[in-house]
Amino acid sequence: MTTPQHPDDFLRLLRMRSAAEDGIFRVDEERLAVFDPEAARRVSAANWHRFVMHDRLVDMVRRRRSPEVRWSQVRSAWLTQLHTMATPEHHGRLIERMTQIMDARLGRDVDLTMLSQDVAVRSLLPLALSGLTPGEADLVRRDLEMKLLRLVSPDPGSAWHHLRFVVVQVRSGLVVRRVLRQRARGRRIREPDLADPIVDLLPELGMDRALDVVTAVLTAIGGPPGTAAASVLYEFARRPEWQRRLADELGAVDPAAFRTAPPSAAPVTHRFVKEVLRLWSPPLLLVRRSTVPFDLGKTRLAPGDWYLLSPHMIHRDGRVWNRPDLFDPDRFLPGASHGPADRTCYVPFGWAPKKCVGANVAIVQLMALCHLLCTRYRLAVHRPDEVTMALRFAPVPENFRGRLSLRQ
Repeated sequence: MTTPQHPDDFLRLLRMRSAAEDGIFRVDEERLAVFDPEAARRVSAANWHRFVMHDRLVDMVRRRRSPEVRWSQVRSAWLTQLHTMATPEHHGRLIERMTQIMDARLGRDVDLTMLSQDVAVRSLLPLALSGLTPGEADLVRRDLEMKLLRLVSPDPGSAWHHLRFVVVQVRSGLVVRRVLRQRARGRRIREPDLADPIVDLLPELGMDRALDVVTAVLTAIGGPPGTAAASVLYEFARRPEWQRRLADELGAVDPAAFRTAPPSAAPVTHRFVKEVLRLWSPPLLLVRRSTVPFDLGKTRLAPGDWYLLSPHMIHRDGRVWNRPDLFDPDRFLPGASHGPADRTCYVPFGWAPKKCVGANVAIVQLMALCHLLCTRYRLAVHRPDEVTMALRFAPVPENFRGRLSLRQ
């Protein structure tokens, strides 16, 4: 298996410029690259500080301001809910859903990238929006799958395909509206998911802003988790020595301890997942617009200026990582000489205070995937030498087909 590098590779050229210009440079007249770890952290914090939601549609029509709702308020509600869901029981149910999805593909020749996406979305959906009828769940999943295909496919598709995409988006949005409205009116059970705190915020948010918030959660589970899972499969398949190390650890781990705290129960596996996320962090580039003036030393960001952030660039920066292109999970051992220079250099889930609220869930899911691969399934990859890693909105393994079978 190889990761092709081409002389005209856009990311490779950005990386060369970043090394030569200390991580801060103009990509073009409109966009500034902020790939220095400390500068990226400070810019992210400054722009998030007063980040508020847009006005409600009804208020925009009437040309008046809506009650101000900061994203930090929504984020706080999500984090509180996630804390209540970080239990062995919830982790166990997540693993059970993953197992059911993978069992349904046993013995079949499948696209492993799309299998990873399916496992990620279907198992995470109840954490974002649960209590759906089969028809509602199918519609929401179709919306997420179509969004992902538009991101990973180099073909933009026909006008008819675009129209279908819009129709599915609208129908999925109607499902979310119905769920929120019925929960608020007591006609649907309140569920322990990330949509439920938004029900309590409906009077302040209004339905259109509440829809945007829940849609943001659904969109978040529809892209990066699946590509991260595919990257774990990719590295697992091409690292037989790490397969053995993970199998030795996970074969002996206590299932109850693993469901309670996977990183503590399986530290080798945790390092493996962290290294996969370092090398293949999704998405590759984040485009942001500055909301406040910011001094970066040799240049400034004015309100309204566009800038780029990239965990991928920071994770491959030779100034802060020793041998950054080498796959070695042991770099995360305490005191490792080739580990991160400091915590600002490892940002697979973004920067505080805007760091992905689902970071801990993501780690649990990826470690659970490793656990299943080492204890329940055998993975056979077809023509492994032809598998490559394409760098699109996120790292996406290509020509990645194989078969799952049960271990004896």
